[in-house]
Amino acid sequence: MRTCFWQIAGMIVGLSCFVAGCGGDSFDRVPLAGTVTCDGMESINGGILATPAQEGTGAPKVSGPITDGKFSIPAAQGPVAGSYIFEISLQIPGMQPKPGSSPEGERETGPTITYRKSIDVPAGGSSSLTIALTAADKVGDSEARASAEP
Repeated sequence: MRTCFWQIAGMIVGLSCFVAGCGGDSFDRVPLAGTVTCDGMESINGGILATPAQEGTGAPKVSGPITDGKFSIPAAQGPVAGSYIFEISLQIPGMQPKPGSSPEGERETGPTITYRKSIDVPAGGSSSLTIALTAADKVGDSEARASAEP
């Protein structure tokens, strides 16, 4: 009796995975990797958030870290081909907190400068996308926002 139960349970799980697509989504995601420079600086750290440029398309938002000027988002978490607004937050060199100075459980990122740039993600993705940021792409910095708060 017990064996029959496990066989039926196994078939239900297997069928559910087949019908639902088991792990993953229906997006045709592509890998995206490359470098970020800012006014000529190459060894920068921070993060990327890419939002579809056109609302209502259902395309996913994606994000990833920037380490030493390089980023890599694998296809499983990557964007779909198309136009995106990339919001890039860069850590300000020399202004990072000392390890252990933030309360336990909080990330130690320090102040950041945010840039925004429109980028077309090519079909098939890219392993060598170059994002060259300039002062014209700057939209704000966390230190200025913190000093403006009451």
